[in-house]
Amino acid sequence: MDLSRFMDLSVVDAHVHFRDIDLMENMLNIAREARYHRVNVVSTISRERVNFNPEALYLKAKHPNLFYAFGGLDYSAVFMGSKQAEPSLPEQVDNLMEMGFDGIKMVEGKPTLRKMLQIPFDSGFYKEYFIHVESLGFPILFHVNDPEEFWDAEKVPRWAKERGWFYDNTYPKKEQFYTEVENVLNRCPNLKVIFAHFYFLSADLERAARLLDKYENVHLDLTPGVEMLYNFSAKLDAWRNFFLSYQDRLVYGTDISGGQTLKQAVTRAWLVRNFLETDEKFFVPPSADSLLGQPEAPFKGMKLPRGVLEKIYAENFEGIVGGKPKELNLETAIAECKRIGRTATQLGKIRPEENAALRIASLLKQ
Repeated sequence: MDLSRFMDLSVVDAHVHFRDIDLMENMLNIAREARYHRVNVVSTISRERVNFNPEALYLKAKHPNLFYAFGGLDYSAVFMGSKQAEPSLPEQVDNLMEMGFDGIKMVEGKPTLRKMLQIPFDSGFYKEYFIHVESLGFPILFHVNDPEEFWDAEKVPRWAKERGWFYDNTYPKKEQFYTEVENVLNRCPNLKVIFAHFYFLSADLERAARLLDKYENVHLDLTPGVEMLYNFSAKLDAWRNFFLSYQDRLVYGTDISGGQTLKQAVTRAWLVRNFLETDEKFFVPPSADSLLGQPEAPFKGMKLPRGVLEKIYAENFEGIVGGKPKELNLETAIAECKRIGRTATQLGKIRPEENAALRIASLLKQ
């Protein structure tokens, strides 16, 4: 994939995963080949490893000017039977800020994880957490929902069903997630939120506009979900006008993983940029990873103006998070990696020699 034909602009990828420090060189190669100015690495929760905060902290320690990092929360106490998080969620937020994280990543709105946790977002469990995050102005990158066809047995793609992403009656409905999050936003209207994957509203332009009109600190990232580009292409003129009208509220992202091949990762970067910068008709390239599928119908690009692209690619994210990554507090980061390592041992899902958090704590000491 040739990215050299695109505009020479500063690009910050707001949505990248990194789960293995032995793949750091691959992550650096991806950032270089995708022509990124900076990368935001997002941690997610894990029933085995607590979260992937240690890996994100390691990247910040090694390359402090290249990587932003959004930390994940710790639900280990819940997994072990408690009705409360330990440390409390507000305490966890304070700890993330003290360590030098730039924000919080929540993937808890993906139906599979919600089914595992069984905790509504508008419940008492999260009440003080969202209030505290709002008061601090600390941003959240929030995955809520999935494509609507994942609830339909006749429409769910085979690749999604193979990954366990068909949601029968044992899962909350899509509208329930939206209701819960709207209740949170009504309670905390100044919450800084970037909703991942366009909040899965690419089939509902009017609802997306109402959301951004009502909550001035809400942003949407453009991370595919390949259905997003199809939905945009189906009503291209209307969606292009939306992008022009809400150009200050959209954020570039790809969902690249540091564990992907270089070709797969760069293909994701190419796919989003080609859609935003050209008016071509094009297909998902054969070099794409399986989550993007190999559909038969083409997309049609938007060819947005340079000034709009500058905002989407970097300026909007930097306006939310800051013009450069926060400085790492190494002492606090080491202590947190040790704590996560001990907790992972208590969860009993990994062998001591596989305890990445303890290994990272040792490396950070050096």
